[in-house]
Amino acid sequence: MPDSSDKQPMQPPFDVQTVSIDKLDLDLKNSRFPRDAQSQTDAFQLMMATAGDQCMELLRDLTQSGQMNSSDLPIVVEQNGRFVVMEGNRRLTCLLIWRDVERLSKSPDLKRSFHAKAQRLIDASVYAAPSEVLTSVAPNEGAADRWIEGKHTGEERGAGVVAWGAAMKDRRKARHDPTKASRAMAFVDLVSTEYEDDPALLADLETVRTARYSFIQRFVDRGVVREKLGLEFAAGKMSFKHGSADTKSIIAQALSDFAQPKAESGKTWARELDTVDDFTNYLERHSALLPSSATTAQNTVGSKSEDPKGAASGSGGSGATATASNQAGSSQGTSSSAEPNSTPQDTRPPRPTPPRDYIFRSLVLDKCTNRIQEIVRQTSMLSVHQNGEIVAALKTVFDPEIPADIYELGLIYKVDLKDDRSVDILMTLTTPNCPAAGELPTMVENAVASVPGVGVVNVNLVWDPAWTPDRMSDEARLVLNMW
Repeated sequence: MPDSSDKQPMQPPFDVQTVSIDKLDLDLKNSRFPRDAQSQTDAFQLMMATAGDQCMELLRDLTQSGQMNSSDLPIVVEQNGRFVVMEGNRRLTCLLIWRDVERLSKSPDLKRSFHAKAQRLIDASVYAAPSEVLTSVAPNEGAADRWIEGKHTGEERGAGVVAWGAAMKDRRKARHDPTKASRAMAFVDLVSTEYEDDPALLADLETVRTARYSFIQRFVDRGVVREKLGLEFAAGKMSFKHGSADTKSIIAQALSDFAQPKAESGKTWARELDTVDDFTNYLERHSALLPSSATTAQNTVGSKSEDPKGAASGSGGSGATATASNQAGSSQGTSSSAEPNSTPQDTRPPRPTPPRDYIFRSLVLDKCTNRIQEIVRQTSMLSVHQNGEIVAALKTVFDPEIPADIYELGLIYKVDLKDDRSVDILMTLTTPNCPAAGELPTMVENAVASVPGVGVVNVNLVWDPAWTPDRMSDEARLVLNMW
């Protein structure tokens, strides 16, 4: 082994210098460009043509925060008394706009697309445009290229910048506020802690966490899964309702399945489990592994014990019915109270099923990338009548003892279908004391999540404004005999 004194020391990092923005030049051979730029004006226009929207978002961040990213300094090379920006051309472009927004007016297209927006961002900022920036000065282009390629061309097995996966992003989001932890992150933490003495289970968990984290998200975001497994989530923490020992069998089975492709198809479970029905069927196949206390609860669902007054306890309907009928009786002079042991019959004719038109339902793109194929698969599940199908799903949810669905009762305040296919729902109950408060939101979540193409469903129970019989539809009034 050679003497360490014969070896060269590690090279020092690039010198950090404060450089005037007026001495910084855009890289004419920037890899973003479709061609080499012929001048600084040409480079500026090419940058905005290829990454204009990104520049606007970066300008928004700069003008609002008043800070540059201190962990990622621009890399520059000095040439003839000026400094060519090898890494950080978007930042320089934004700083040039901030210092002189009229640069965007030199091109009709840029002026039309970006000038007004940039001017609003600058006018709204409490910070003045900087005149100089910290830079990392490389001795030559070759020295700079090594670091730039490591950042933009791949991880290089760890030598380059390692891109964060979904799990890493989730954990980073919750770093400073644990209450913002997602259900998926909370599930991983719970399983890792409760079963730390089971290396096989943890190995499967790690496989799914690193390779199929989005599937963990989909798994625990389904209300039917949390209900059957007894997963309770609050304030960024998840717990086992039935205990870790009773829940271990189904957790181990699920993680083992999700870590391996299906033997019969060769496809991963992540590609075949999506809808509420998919997950329901999967859990039913493994019903023997579900927590025993959960199974007992399922066997007794629907049974009622009556209180001394004859009202069914444990049912959300009695409280809702009483509230609806009492409030309506006081204002309408009628009463819809049924006999204690009677069950009102829904005599309405069957509702027509709305037409279901789908996008790309039969399209096959076998020669496209996996990403493109997945986009097409997800798109094929989107119904042209998505909003109508969501409403139809809501109309399948009934308060246990009221023959009118929750939509017609006016318990749904807002339905927001987002671009990522997630759905936010605001709902209420007839009274804050309704015994159904614990079950109806889950029923709503499961019903809406069963609509093809719908992603994560978030149901929020609110009490303002308070529900009144005035919110009921004519159909609900007819069913309840409250005219």
